[in-house]
Amino acid sequence: MLQRCLATALFLSILLPQFASAQDDAQTLSARYAPEAWQAQRLHRNVEVMTVGEGPSRAYIFMPQNPGATRAPLVFFHHGWLGMNPKNFGGLIDLLVRRGAVVIFPVYQDGDQTPPQRVTEIAGQADASALALLQMRYPERVDTNKVFYLGFSMGASISLNLALKPERFGLPAPRAMLLIAPGDAPHVARGALAESIIGRVEALPRNLPTVLVAGMADSQIGVPTARSIAARLCHLSEQQRTLILLPSDSDEGARIQAGHGSPGAPDSRYDFPDSRAPVPTSIPGKNDFEASASLNLLDYYGYWRLATRLLDWVDGKEYPEEIFSRHGVENRFLGRWPSGKPYAEALVEDPCRR
Repeated sequence: MLQRCLATALFLSILLPQFASAQDDAQTLSARYAPEAWQAQRLHRNVEVMTVGEGPSRAYIFMPQNPGATRAPLVFFHHGWLGMNPKNFGGLIDLLVRRGAVVIFPVYQDGDQTPPQRVTEIAGQADASALALLQMRYPERVDTNKVFYLGFSMGASISLNLALKPERFGLPAPRAMLLIAPGDAPHVARGALAESIIGRVEALPRNLPTVLVAGMADSQIGVPTARSIAARLCHLSEQQRTLILLPSDSDEGARIQAGHGSPGAPDSRYDFPDSRAPVPTSIPGKNDFEASASLNLLDYYGYWRLATRLLDWVDGKEYPEEIFSRHGVENRFLGRWPSGKPYAEALVEDPCRR
């Protein structure tokens, strides 16, 4: 009996400090990625807008107005199928730009008239045209050694393809890449047009940090495609690749669904539905975020956290080791409901470990 008590005491002496440490970490993370913390990161008041091209050849360039002397990091933001209007990702675009980045957002589609097999070429050309215009008008604005590729759904496939051969389009290579809910041609087309557009990702540079993330309820597109891509990236080290799955959850009658559309966070100031029409040259800043059903804990503690941590590293800050950890608290913690109940934990998978 005494031996059992001593063993129990020893076990608790080991477990309780670990539990307390995890609780402390959760408290820190709750504050670090709360909406108020994100609002405080928007250092630039307004966003300057430029366009190049029209229709599917158009690209939008979003820049902080009155930037400092330091050259900004550059984000190539590739949207999903039929997501030509930047409004649906306006919340994230606004955050990235007002934190100090320049974002290029190519349209690359003329509705569903553009076949999937052409979107990489059109997006790459629009990206290059936008960068050329930016460098002509503001030669000191961006640092092309600090480049981040961010792709959602079909845009994830585009980002992968461009990262394989950026020089083909005259683009700078990415220093990191975030692929959100990746999609492919079979999800939007049939017959010959449904042939996969994803290139030979096994040839991606071995030193390219690549994060795949999808909502668990995105069972037809994001999850299977992310798993398939992740299984082809085993040539990257464990410290440079990860696959994170974000769950749905509910509490006290409220529910967050981690479906294919969950990464979106609309902002009506970025509502540009016609890629042949003129747009405002400036977007005035505001202090709060536009409320919507799709702006929630998955953005604050999931998609936005991953995007900004990778971008900060691209911009010269410390490497985000926690993103590539399979067991760390930060990769699993997704905030708390208003009741104080923790949101269901994220899963980190590694198909390269058998």
